[in-house]
Amino acid sequence: MKYDFTSLIDRHGMDAIAVDSWGEIPGMAPNAPDEGFDRIPMWVADMNFATVPTVQEHIIQRAQHPMFGYFDPRDEYFDRIIEWQSRRNGVEGLLPEHIGYENGVLGGVVSTLRAYVQPGDAVLVHSPTYIGFTKSIEAAGYRIVHSPLKLDDQGVWRMDFEDMEQKLAQNHIHAAVFCSPHNPCGRVW
Repeated sequence: MKYDFTSLIDRHGMDAIAVDSWGEIPGMAPNAPDEGFDRIPMWVADMNFATVPTVQEHIIQRAQHPMFGYFDPRDEYFDRIIEWQSRRNGVEGLLPEHIGYENGVLGGVVSTLRAYVQPGDAVLVHSPTYIGFTKSIEAAGYRIVHSPLKLDDQGVWRMDFEDMEQKLAQNHIHAAVFCSPHNPCGRVW
């Protein structure tokens, strides 16, 4: 299947904070650019190309049914994950009870932390970092310890391994959250 990654799609008025909230979310959304400059919505992790057509087709098909109650994931949800893990990663013995359900990255981060650390424990996070990570981690009751990224002489953001090792030991940290690609620096770890 061929995908379109080049068409410019007008997203204004379509509930996209990436294009509609410039200057309206203090401390998060950027201010509108100066006269004559374009708005480039790269300040938030939001895709700027169309969704794969099959996703739209399935959403439309499901939306034609008039009831939208609470749900548990269907068997097909687990089957596709198991098949993909087997095919792509050679995973054997994966069962539905080994798979959790999350409807977003932030819930997934918090669920993962709950498997390894207790509320009140320290979690290492690089700074600057995505505000969604810091807010959800703190709201779940964890204490964030920041390890600042360093800008090298070529203008590349790098982890400060010495700082990380020191903070992990001093704060008895058992979990670190890595954002990759890093938001806002863009580095892929």
